[in-house]
Amino acid sequence: MLLVIVCALVASAASAALTALVFALARRAQMFDVPGARRMHAQPTVRGAGLGFVLTIITAWAALGFALGWSSALGRWAWLTTLALSLVAAVSWLDDRRPLPVLPRLLTHLIGSALVVVGTLGSHNPLLLIVLVFVLTALINLWNFMDGINGMAAGIAVLLAFAISAVGVGADDVPAAVLAAVAASAVLAFLPFNFPRARAFMGDVGSASLGLMVGALALLPMNERPPPLWEAAAMASAVILDGGLTLAWRMLRRPRRRWYNAHREHLYQWLARSGWGHTRTTLAYLLWTAGPALGVVILGQTRPDLMPIATISLYLAGALVWRLGRDHALRLRRSRI
Repeated sequence: MLLVIVCALVASAASAALTALVFALARRAQMFDVPGARRMHAQPTVRGAGLGFVLTIITAWAALGFALGWSSALGRWAWLTTLALSLVAAVSWLDDRRPLPVLPRLLTHLIGSALVVVGTLGSHNPLLLIVLVFVLTALINLWNFMDGINGMAAGIAVLLAFAISAVGVGADDVPAAVLAAVAASAVLAFLPFNFPRARAFMGDVGSASLGLMVGALALLPMNERPPPLWEAAAMASAVILDGGLTLAWRMLRRPRRRWYNAHREHLYQWLARSGWGHTRTTLAYLLWTAGPALGVVILGQTRPDLMPIATISLYLAGALVWRLGRDHALRLRRSRI
């Protein structure tokens, strides 16, 4: 346990220093997100600061992969996940500097997801591998969609990674716990730059990397227990539900619209625009993650047989909350017009 704490503190300090450096360089390079009709901020803000925590995670996971060795399942996971993160982060950083076409970004997401999935599961079930590659690719993009207000995307990722680290400690798997803890601590060090007041945005380099990181942690090999797939699904429920249901609603609604265009129709965006603001909305999403979702994770440690039904129940309840919350936000919005 002491090793987990020490590694987490070192990662936090390194991430804070790197984030401050990237923040200064991005300002000098005039990398700003400017306000617009489809954005949630009111003044130009530095973007791309997520590169600081991404570099920290890549360095830490590569070092741990080297220490564990290729013969270890966890070592292979660390090596290939580090490579995947490096690819996704590099393309996303270029996109932050100058917008890229969709195809090269999507292709990189697919390659990164494939590296993580194959590195974890091998090639024993091709159909399962294909499904998981598409799931991880979707998660990368969902995290990007949900990075629209101060602190939310990063805060949920921090809670999720710390929960996975706790699962590793409970399984007496210190290396797995360290891998998750350094990721959580690195992202936590970014939050003072982004919440409650945003001096900087993480950019696509941060949000896309977080989506891949979360998917990789869901497949994290652990001693004498399956990967924490159900735990990660529960902790990511706010992102998956709001991102997925909003996308489905935009695809199915009439009259037809270009559902793939940038927009402000996620529940969190409606809440922030209806009077809740960034801070209250972010805290509500973090409360969902740290409340019902964390309860499901704790249940999984004592009654793992109940984990699937508990997670599915959480998603069903969350879908209802999403619909009621959307109606509430729309009523508030109309009353303010």
